[in-house]
Formats: sequence, structure tokens, C-alpha cells
Amino acid sequence: MNRLSIFPLLLSVMILTLVIQPMQAQNTSGRPETLSVFLDCGRSCDFDYVRRTIPYVDWARERLESDVHVLVTSRETGSGGRVYELQFLGLGERESMTDTHVFTTAATDTDAERRQGLTAAIAGGLVRFLLTTEMGSDIRISVPVAAQHDAPDLSNEPPEDPWDFWVFNIRVNADVEGEENERQYRVDTRVSADRVTEAWKIGLSGRLNYRESEFDLSSGTIRSTRRDGNVFGQVVKSLNPHWSAGFTTYTNTSSQRNTDLSISLSPTVEYAFFPYSQTSTRDLRARYELNFRRNSYEERTIYDETEQVLVQNQLMIFTNFRQPWGSAGARLTLESYITDFEQSMLDLYNIGIRGDMNVRIARGLSVNFNAEISSVKDQIWLPAEQSDDEEILLGNAALPTSFDYEFGFGFSYRFGSLYNNIVNPRFGWGG
Repeated sequence: MNRLSIFPLLLSVMILTLVIQPMQAQNTSGRPETLSVFLDCGRSCDFDYVRRTIPYVDWARERLESDVHVLVTSRETGSGGRVYELQFLGLGERESMTDTHVFTTAATDTDAERRQGLTAAIAGGLVRFLLTTEMGSDIRISVPVAAQHDAPDLSNEPPEDPWDFWVFNIRVNADVEGEENERQYRVDTRVSADRVTEAWKIGLSGRLNYRESEFDLSSGTIRSTRRDGNVFGQVVKSLNPHWSAGFTTYTNTSSQRNTDLSISLSPTVEYAFFPYSQTSTRDLRARYELNFRRNSYEERTIYDETEQVLVQNQLMIFTNFRQPWGSAGARLTLESYITDFEQSMLDLYNIGIRGDMNVRIARGLSVNFNAEISSVKDQIWLPAEQSDDEEILLGNAALPTSFDYEFGFGFSYRFGSLYNNIVNPRFGWGG
């Protein structure tokens, strides 16, 4: 037998050895039967940390191959923290087993504290399911017994809040960048004040963005500025688990939209088809606003106006669902100006619809779609004179249009090993 004929034989033996050894390692590990868990947490979880902290289960990469589907959703609290809802959904033989746990974080909690608390909540929720496996016999429960004098006095009132539920945020970012023939300066300022209770929601927020650019071209230096800013305020009263009502106010300025100053006041009512407490997993709402608005323009508009007082209807219907099969959301917006009560209310309008969907359609295969289309008939702020080409190309001025649209599609397909509890961060980017 010559060397050339021996080489394929040796190669086959090496490949066979590489395949058999992991299989033997799995079969002789000696670990009791445990759970396979599919963690559906999005960006809320640090998956590497979870795997390190809970190594006694098998972390599945495919929902249909797991014993338990852990679905984590969240919503923001009034103080800036988050409430996480953890649904533990049994699959296969455990299909009848379901649990829901809640974990809350404060706005001042660090990332490490949030990560640690959420992982502990996941571990606690898995205990019931682990008890159905061989691993369950190894579980030891330890509960610290508080001394009598350390027991909490449930009759005491909650501690007094010196801020009376108010939360304030201030953020300022500045950026300078350039090249030999190009310079750009940006300032971004955001402030907010919010007070949220079960009965009332009061909020005030504002932002101002300013950008200045310079380009040294063969024809000379081009200077361009762009200014965008707004102030938003709202007062909302909770009427019952489905209804809420209040007022919103919106003030904005935009060089791109030829708006020196626009101020509006809007009585608003909203109906939630599902109780507000369920919005993290299923949300279907309808909101109606009647906007009273005053606009001042930088340049005379195509309707020969420099100032206008307007009334606008706005109806919005939106929905968001996150379920074991994936997530879906849609938004329908209808807006119309009432320019003259004796004329049609549909002369100036904007109708837009947007949809997003991410669906697991087969083992390891997920698809996502997004689409948005609008019929635009309400560009009352367009200047009468055409903007310079340079300003349009730099995004500092808008062109007239009767529609806009956006479509997107994507898919992901994962195959290979279903279980891998190993964490190896070498040569990673961190985070």
C-alpha cells in the first residue's frame, strides 16, 4: 500500500475520532437528566452571564427542541426603571405547566444589579420545572429565617418620597469632526421631567439639535446649518383599566420644514382593547386627538402664508404582540386639517400605515418583515420658492411629495448543535 492510498484512510480515521469523542463525552458525563431551556429575552438578558450562572440546564438554540420556553418582556416604570415579566411555558410533556414571574428594577440600578436580579428570577422560575427531572432530587432549598425583631412591620406606611414621584433627566452631547476640506459641529440637548402614578401621568420633555457644516469645494466654501427642536408635554388621567384621557401640547421648530415656531394643544382620549397591565405581551389601542395649532414659517409657503391657525384631527390605532411564535406590530395613522369649516375636512390629510413582524416558521428559521407607506397631502409648510440644490442634498430642506414608502425583509437560519452551555469570550468585543 503506497503513501497516497494511506492518506485518505488516516483522514477518515481522524474525522471519525473527532465525531465519536464528543458523543462519548456526552453519553458518559454522568450528569442526571436535566431541562433544556430556550431563553427568549432579546437584549434584556446577558446570555453569557445567564449560562455561567445557571449551568445545570441545557440551553437550547431552538424553541421546539426545548422543555421550557422562557419568554421575557418588559415595560418602563414611571421612575425610569423597568418591570420584567417572565413567562415560563412548558413544551412537550410539560405543556400544561406555565408560570409567570415579575421582576422590577430601579432607574438607579447598575447593569450588574439588573443582570444579577433578572438571572436570579430566571433561576427561581425554573425550579418547578427542574423538580420534574432527575436533577430535581439534587435541589436544596435554603430560606433565611429572620429573627422576630427583624420581621417587617406590614402595618407601616410606605417610606415618604421627597421627590413625590418626579424624575428628571438632563443630557447634553457635543461633537466636532473634520477633515482637511470638511468640518462639522453638532450639539444635542435633551431634558425631561416625569411624574407617573397609577392615577396620573405627567410628563414634559424637550430636545434641541443644532448642526453646522462647512465644505471647501473647487467653487468655494459651502456653509450649511440645520436646526431641529421640540418641547412635548402631557397630562393623562387613568379612568379605568381600558380608558384614559388628558391633554398633550407640542411645540417645535425645524429649519428643514420651514417652521420657525409651531405650537399645539390637543385634548386626547385613548382606549386599550386589552387591559394596560398586559401591554408588555399584547397591546391594541386606539387614540384620538383634536389639535389646535398655530404655525409661524421662516419663508412664505406655497399657500401664501407666513402664519396660520389650524385645527387638525388625528386618529391612531396601534398594536404590538410578543408571543412564543415571535412578535408583530402595526400602526395606522390618519390626520386631516380643518382649514375652513365650510370646506371638506379631507383637503389636507396624511394617511400612513406601518407593520413589523418577526416569525419563527420552522426549526431554526425566522423571517422578519417591515413595511411603511403614507399618502402625503399635508405639506402646508413647503416654501413658495424652491430650495437650493445644496440644501436639499445636505438634508436641510424637503422636497414636495405625495407619498413615501419603506419596505424591508430579512431572515435568519441557525443549524448545527442544539445545546451549547460553554462560554468562551476570547477574542470577543466585550459587552
